[in-house]
Amino acid sequence: MAPLDAEDEETAEIFSCGICDDLMLGPTTLGCCGRSFCRRCLRQWLRTSVHTAGVPRCPGGCTAKVPFRLPAVSVSLRSAMEQLVPERLAQRRREAEADGEAQEEVCFGGFKAWQEVAANRDIIFGRKVGVRQGTPGILVGNFTDDHHVTVRFDEREDGSDLCVNVLPEALMAPLPGGFRLSQRVVALYDLLLNGEIGVRLGTPGTVVGSLGEDRLMVLFDVRAADAVTGQGGPVSVSFREVAPQRLLVGGYCIGQRVQSAMDLVVGNRIVVNAGNPGAVLAEFSDTRLTVAFDAPQGGAQSCFNVLPVEIRQWCEPPSSLPVGSEVQATRDLLVADSVVVRGGEIGTVLSGIDEAQVFVSFRGGADGGGPHTLALGLDAVRRTGRPVEVD
Repeated sequence: MAPLDAEDEETAEIFSCGICDDLMLGPTTLGCCGRSFCRRCLRQWLRTSVHTAGVPRCPGGCTAKVPFRLPAVSVSLRSAMEQLVPERLAQRRREAEADGEAQEEVCFGGFKAWQEVAANRDIIFGRKVGVRQGTPGILVGNFTDDHHVTVRFDEREDGSDLCVNVLPEALMAPLPGGFRLSQRVVALYDLLLNGEIGVRLGTPGTVVGSLGEDRLMVLFDVRAADAVTGQGGPVSVSFREVAPQRLLVGGYCIGQRVQSAMDLVVGNRIVVNAGNPGAVLAEFSDTRLTVAFDAPQGGAQSCFNVLPVEIRQWCEPPSSLPVGSEVQATRDLLVADSVVVRGGEIGTVLSGIDEAQVFVSFRGGADGGGPHTLALGLDAVRRTGRPVEVD
């Protein structure tokens, strides 16, 4: 190949790595200082720094900590080199291939350098737990004793940023979906076991292992099929069928039974009446929840994204006024000083609000505006004595 002229040399210099001074391969830009380096050079810098300085610092001189999970290769820099110095880049790639730079290093235990791993058991430092079972990390490479591998775990119980040298048998491949061993999760759906619902939506459980590349083994706290005999064994689920157990916006939980706190309106139409029960399916955004509301007369559920103030925790009404019982207004009922329901009007109990209040849906209104759903004290209604219809 003909030597590069001065202009080409100057262009190639722009794309040189700050560690090896050669044209960058896998150009990776660090967020701390904005400088770019060969990906392989950065990884070698990390590995060397672990054994010399303990905590790797930026090779560009800004002294910031370098993340072990490096940013993605810069597509813009790579494309610019392919257009501006294509011959030099092709030569650099051939040289790297001949030197075996592109090969992934195989480590003890069959793991590969820079592979994502997790601790398959508690790792002890002296007499204390240093790294908890299930903690994820990244494998840096073999340690110098020909037995251990060096791992940068995401968390250490002592808060240190130092890597840990462990035997390969203390490691495992990460669980699918980023879950951890012993992590608490909840079911996102009703899960079928042998053709029947075995685990209900929102049931909590504990991750106890994996089964293949996309399935988890979860020991649920309650299994519907084992309600009489007690808790069953672990259940194989897709990692997409569970979510980490946590409080959602408004303090609600997945699967929690709720009810609409008011009439929910879309346009000028009431789509969900106040007191209508439902279940929380998911967190739609930072401010809204997705709720599946029960449909009357056994129809299909209706899902809506609601604000936390638009729902409340489901509450059974007092035993004297069960859900579905027919009641009669004991007096004229007012809203904003206007009579909306006349005394004697017939309604149906939808749900409880607390020990002293219930939601009641009246069939007609004094204003001729059709049904009204009101939150009422127990003294505002009385049962008609007619039996409750059970669907």
